[in-house]
Amino acid sequence: MRPRVAACRVPRAALAAPLALALLLGGCGGGGGSAVSSPAPPAVGSNQMLVTVESYSAIDTPTVNIPYVTLRVCDASGNCRTIDHVVLDTGSYGLRVLQSAVSGLDLPADTTTGGASLAECARFLGGYIWGAVSHATVGLGGETAGPLPIQVIGASGLPAAPSGCSSGSTDVGTLQKLQGNGLLGVGHFVTDPGPYYGCTATSCTELTPQPAASAKVSNPVAMLASSDNNGIVLAMPAVADTGAATTYGVLSLGVGTQSDNSVAGFSVIPADTRGNLTVTLQGQAYPGSFLDSGSNFYFAALSGVPVDSQGNYVPSSLLNLPITLSASSGAAYPASLNSQMLVANYSSLNFSSLVAFNDIATQVSTSPPIVDLGLPYFYGKQVAYVINGMPSPLGYGPLYALH
Repeated sequence: MRPRVAACRVPRAALAAPLALALLLGGCGGGGGSAVSSPAPPAVGSNQMLVTVESYSAIDTPTVNIPYVTLRVCDASGNCRTIDHVVLDTGSYGLRVLQSAVSGLDLPADTTTGGASLAECARFLGGYIWGAVSHATVGLGGETAGPLPIQVIGASGLPAAPSGCSSGSTDVGTLQKLQGNGLLGVGHFVTDPGPYYGCTATSCTELTPQPAASAKVSNPVAMLASSDNNGIVLAMPAVADTGAATTYGVLSLGVGTQSDNSVAGFSVIPADTRGNLTVTLQGQAYPGSFLDSGSNFYFAALSGVPVDSQGNYVPSSLLNLPITLSASSGAAYPASLNSQMLVANYSSLNFSSLVAFNDIATQVSTSPPIVDLGLPYFYGKQVAYVINGMPSPLGYGPLYALH
């Protein structure tokens, strides 16, 4: 969600640190290839959630590399809604749901000490999400978090986003822009930085100082009632270099807290205070980089690799580029891991019937440049995130761990 992308791809979200990014491929389609049969979904435990990468029929354009989960949201009276096709985002923190997805629930906006309605502007490099902050109980798998603050996008009774939020930016808080019914942020931090606003029926004023941490949109994993509240482990299956049809992964709640989220044998890379690390690619080190399930491409500045008119990389043959992941300045201790990044010819891939790709990459134009290791990097791996300040068998967060 951090880089600004070409016209054929619209950023879904880019929250302040770290950020996630999902893209629309409408009109960008690739070439041929044959469809692959879909595997059966794996069984999951009570502290786990099924992750599905599939095409979502409610979206007008093809969805590619979008990981979806299903969760529950309940109001104070115990009325609940099950919400499917919520985008799983390890690059942000907090639950954001469309008003339409929680219709029928009583989720009024929380209020400030002065009695104003509390709202948040979740800022993205590609736009913003505006909505009310409401308390709700959230069900993840067989576990429960809260009541905790969530963001209700497009909540009724809330004024339009103030100019301080919307000026020069695009509203990405819609089904088509989000590419799902909500966004579940399960990254390294407990609360989202905002900014937050107090609103009357007609206008909103930014809150300075910000509200207390207990009032900010919060990472539901950190609020679980169980010991599984120190982070997550996301396990995604390997896919063919030509792509795959619907595929399934598993999100385990907790890091090293149960037998099904063991991190024995994982390689640890501590994150810095923004949840970032350094990626070295083609001999160039890129601090401020990150691993993000909410990005459906690799985003990188590759030297000597041709691109199409949209900035997608189109090498003449599949590239296997060595990369090194290492701790950035400001991390708790030095560590590094050698890995690789696959880059296919975007125009040769079959986006008409396949949805999961481990090798699609596009240019990045951030300043300074970074490397965003999106969902393509997760296939065939287990990636753990330990939340800031939380203990785990691997150490205290924020940290990444890979296997």
